[in-house]
Amino acid sequence: MVSPVRILGMILGNIFCALAINGFLVPHKLLSGGVGGIAILLNATTGIQIGLTVFIMNLPIFLVAYRKLDREFTIYSFINMILFSLTLYFTSDVFSRFAVDDILLSAVFGGIFNGIGMGLTFKSRSSQGGTDIIGAFVKKKWSIKVTNVLMGANLVIVSIGGVAFGAERAMYTLMAMYVAYQVVDKVQLMFDNKLSVMIISPKSEELSSVIMDETGRGVTFFKAEGGYSGSDQKVIYSIVNSSELQTLRSIVSRIDSNAFMSVNEATEVRGRGFKESLI
Repeated sequence: MVSPVRILGMILGNIFCALAINGFLVPHKLLSGGVGGIAILLNATTGIQIGLTVFIMNLPIFLVAYRKLDREFTIYSFINMILFSLTLYFTSDVFSRFAVDDILLSAVFGGIFNGIGMGLTFKSRSSQGGTDIIGAFVKKKWSIKVTNVLMGANLVIVSIGGVAFGAERAMYTLMAMYVAYQVVDKVQLMFDNKLSVMIISPKSEELSSVIMDETGRGVTFFKAEGGYSGSDQKVIYSIVNSSELQTLRSIVSRIDSNAFMSVNEATEVRGRGFKESLI
């Protein structure tokens, strides 16, 4: 069943990306990443509409993705790619309505808008196709971060753009891309990032029972020995969403206010209760 929340996230992400491309990047002959960057190059040299190029170039990529990647992810990405193409078309004249003449400001804010858009798209467990799909495949096969794959592919595109538009435009493009990928990481961590939690307490049995009842998260016990006391202890280990952390803190404070608790970011989580992220 189609999720309205995911669709809304995809629509908002596409609006930000389209504004970045048509409002900041294209007017100053700066490139976007992936297929969008190639489409900007073709638009500058042949006049072909950017949204049309994005749609046509993505078709063969999605045919391969449908066979190799998660079907749900591929279908939502295909829907998102169509939305992206349409959004690019309907915002093609946005620069004429609010022009930013400063190329440095355009590179920075183009990167910010693009990063927010891609982050919202990725958080919707979707992509804009093109190199995003290739990056998802590489991540699944070799566990390489998608942003690293995208940056590598984009370096090739920027190099070609440097020949077409000049070295100065290529350097501004790299600045915009760097800003975008910094923002992507921040947006992805901002909403419901995963946290690994370790709790040391003599009331570990009681704590674990309440944690499972009130958060619905599983726990694992590690056997440990106190370095000073030499006593045997059970260490509680669990993974929670950031939105569940305050509930966990309240449980620990209520049952054992002297418990030792350590919280760290978990860059990737797979297994029961957590959906695998392909992006």
